[in-house]
Amino acid sequence: MDNTYKLKKFVGIMLFIHLAQLFEKLEHTSSSNQMQQLLAGFFKTADDVDKICYLTLGTIASPYDDVNLGMAEQMVIKSIAEAFGVAERNVTTDFKKLGDLGAVAEKECSVKKQTITVHGVFSSLHNIASAQGAGSQNRKVMLLAALLKKTTPVESKFIVRIALGTLRMGVGEMTLLNALAIAFTHDKKNKEILEQAYNVCPDVGIIAATLVKGLSSIKKIQPVVGRPIKVMLAQRAKSVAEIMKRMPLAAAEEKYDGERVQIHKKGKKIWLFSRRMETITQQYPDIAAAVQKLHGNFIIEGEIVAVDARGMHDFQTLMQRRRKHDVEHFVKHVPVAVFLFDLLFKERSYLAEPWNKRQDALKHLIGKETPIFKYAKYILTERIDDVEQFFSECLERGTEGIIAKSVDGVYQAGTRGYNWIKWKPEYAKNLRDTFDLVVVGGFSGKGKRAGTYGALLCACYNPIGDRFETFCKLGSGFKDKELDELPLLLKKYVVRKPARVIVHKNMKPDVWFDPRIVVEVTGAEITRSSLHTAAENDGVGLALRFPRFLRYRTDKKAEQATTTKEIKKMA
Repeated sequence: MDNTYKLKKFVGIMLFIHLAQLFEKLEHTSSSNQMQQLLAGFFKTADDVDKICYLTLGTIASPYDDVNLGMAEQMVIKSIAEAFGVAERNVTTDFKKLGDLGAVAEKECSVKKQTITVHGVFSSLHNIASAQGAGSQNRKVMLLAALLKKTTPVESKFIVRIALGTLRMGVGEMTLLNALAIAFTHDKKNKEILEQAYNVCPDVGIIAATLVKGLSSIKKIQPVVGRPIKVMLAQRAKSVAEIMKRMPLAAAEEKYDGERVQIHKKGKKIWLFSRRMETITQQYPDIAAAVQKLHGNFIIEGEIVAVDARGMHDFQTLMQRRRKHDVEHFVKHVPVAVFLFDLLFKERSYLAEPWNKRQDALKHLIGKETPIFKYAKYILTERIDDVEQFFSECLERGTEGIIAKSVDGVYQAGTRGYNWIKWKPEYAKNLRDTFDLVVVGGFSGKGKRAGTYGALLCACYNPIGDRFETFCKLGSGFKDKELDELPLLLKKYVVRKPARVIVHKNMKPDVWFDPRIVVEVTGAEITRSSLHTAAENDGVGLALRFPRFLRYRTDKKAEQATTTKEIKKMA
């Protein structure tokens, strides 16, 4: 093992300086395999592995915990000034020069003694997050300042970045799972077991703390109401004939243009989770009130759709509901319904039950349809003609298409398998398709686009290598307002060079971005390209010709983007 990780402990608990030094190494490492080895070596001798996993992701909790540090740049500037006895204007000046408040804190800090622990940093950050109500901003500023006073320069740098949500070392959940498998099972192949558990319990801290007890404990992880399950995803098919070949008896289900939601109820407690596993309960009080009337403890899934007397409306209309303020006004202004399509838990797990049994349990729980609760329309059939007819009817109703589901298929959490296959109008047209791509770089605009970006470098996701591979330069389809907003939207994701992004040596954007923003893109066709790395083979990858921006996919994480495997199949 690397002698770097013969770590000293402080009263039996790991000093934060060692984690900060690890972060320094990770920041300058672009290879996912090297990252995994660095992390694995660190984990072998580390206390508080769960907390280390959270902090390495730049957070202090899982997404579903809805914990937000709530620190804006100006607040952190005040904290740095208070901690190190410098004028705020000087901190602001340095920030403009360096472009990184973490680097500013590192520059101003002169503390030499290393005393603060990982546990101490974690607790302090949670105290900052819990500061609420009148005067909370000032309390957050003073709490962060008090923490920074105890830290050395390198510790200050990374604490500030975590507070701002700008850690951006390129370490993702899959990188951590690989590292945990290497550290605690001595076999990277066991990552598959960890990933299966993570799909049911998408909390890397719980996975890490459980793995310390042994791999057998990981295998026992089951769904828990109040903790989201990673959603099952659908494959694409080349034709309806292929769908019917894969599932002789299919449930062809209507696909809606809304927001996928996972609804949890335990006693009187209710949670609504997005497909990104964010808590969205507060944005939909009307749905929560309807859930309250149902009996038992359960987890059900559906699609929230904007619906009124005129019919169904598009995703953009629905997104007016995703707000912190004026919620009640928009409940009336944008009424919704949930088109339910699955049940995952009802006093026990239903993940291993076939689709038809899950449907029976769902209907027994919900009963008759209500203004809020609808059932997703579907037909059961063995005939291609029936599927094509139902598909046409769905389009006439203004929905997106269909998802064909295997009647005896189980629910494969977090998996894009052939138990579900989606079919949309785009798939039937040779010159049009849609892709969910991740923005990894930007090219400075010229002429009319001066001051913004002329094009964005976009990538697909390769889960096998846990990396992003470039697929197109996206410059068309943006409205003037969207172009003007790009610099501000992407500012917080600017990095020196993103890890896990595979790019050709001749493809050099002016600015690199941490892979976070997902965009939906259409294009003419997929071609071979020596400048892009998607599904690269012998120096030639796949690329999208004439890409055009359609919309932002705020409901998707980067790792939920279109995969390399999907693009290879479409090509």
